[in-house]
Amino acid sequence: MDRRFFIKSGLASLSLCASNQLMGQSLGLLSGLATGSSAAPTDYKTLVMVFLTGGMDSLGLIIPTENSAYAKYSNLRQQLAIPTEELIDFGYEGYAVPDFMQNMVNLYQNKKLSWVSNVGPLREPTTKAMIEQNDKVMPLFIASHNSQQILWQSGSMNPNAREGWGARMLELMILSPTVISPNISLDRTQLFTTTLNTQTFTINPYQVQNISRLSGESSERDAFYKLQQLNRKSLLDLELTHRNVSTLENNELLMNVLSGISQPSIAYPAVDGYSAISFQQQLKMAARMIEAAPTLGQHRQVIMVQMHGFDTHDNQDRDLPQLIKAMFANLEAFQQDLEARGLDERVVTFNQSDFGRTPTINANGTDHGWGGHYFMMGTPVNGGKVIGDIPEFGVETDKMLYNLSIPDYSVEQYASNIAKWFGLSASEILEVLPNLSRFDDVDFGLL
Repeated sequence: MDRRFFIKSGLASLSLCASNQLMGQSLGLLSGLATGSSAAPTDYKTLVMVFLTGGMDSLGLIIPTENSAYAKYSNLRQQLAIPTEELIDFGYEGYAVPDFMQNMVNLYQNKKLSWVSNVGPLREPTTKAMIEQNDKVMPLFIASHNSQQILWQSGSMNPNAREGWGARMLELMILSPTVISPNISLDRTQLFTTTLNTQTFTINPYQVQNISRLSGESSERDAFYKLQQLNRKSLLDLELTHRNVSTLENNELLMNVLSGISQPSIAYPAVDGYSAISFQQQLKMAARMIEAAPTLGQHRQVIMVQMHGFDTHDNQDRDLPQLIKAMFANLEAFQQDLEARGLDERVVTFNQSDFGRTPTINANGTDHGWGGHYFMMGTPVNGGKVIGDIPEFGVETDKMLYNLSIPDYSVEQYASNIAKWFGLSASEILEVLPNLSRFDDVDFGLL
């Protein structure tokens, strides 16, 4: 029996022990659970993964300023090119960013954010010549939304993967057991925060709620528990009973814990539109969940938030600036929120997306691409850096396959830097990211 299977079996057994005594024991149970393995970490760390759904056009955000390089960019991007008068210096020589990224510039210049250039799913270190000789070296279903989301969130080359690398990290670490799972999504169940053993713990970012008629002492609540305690033999029936009870009691427990944690003391920006409003609410709830970690006994947390709307085939000149501005304005507020709560030293925020988009245009937008730029943010981050080389704007370069940017760094290399900070050993990182062994173990120097 391998180590990972043993851990999964033990956690499954613990999970099935949930009963209607949980709330009766309330926070006392959490204190008891915190006395787990002596090898468990005693500090607190949280990873917040920001998934930008649809594929963010990150290649178009870091723009060359040297005359000939800017001319190539402008010729390629045509009406989507940002005029020079709307570019602002962010501290990286030879490059600028659009003025709608001022909040990113604030974070970058305050050493709270860095970029890793040209990251994407790879089977192995890959060159244009290799692909021209054998296109099977490319990942399957390149530029497919669903498949590439799976590759990013699973940290694997399997487009049918059923486990996320965020949740697998938690599973491999010898963590003290907790009533509420520390693999958390604030926007529905997600692969990144799921393993075959442990499903995502999903939280409504606006308000933790329960069925009102089952709250407190009531005849309806008594009837609910009597139904759950009926003799059942089917594994599916037993699982359904467990989920019914744990959903009710975990929500009550979380409502109890969060009632003692304040709303933000800093002002988040005014935003419009579903995508930006939802994203802001998710970040606000994430900050409260991070503050709740000691009470919940969660020495490690993986929290996933999402911002939608980045599938910009059209209207990119209008939609993308609004999305990017809202995203970084809220991320800057989130960082300030963590600092005001005294939590910032233990939180790293980073992003993923379906894929980068093409440097070429598609009507008034850009098409599905491959490599893209990704950020890491937080007080633990060695900010104010760009790791790697920014790809040249052009379709005839060695880094460009037709109009796809061939990644310089794999998802596994990007993820391994984060996993190391989170506390995984080298062998555990390889268990989470087995394809990492095909690549150089590059330390970005950011964490």
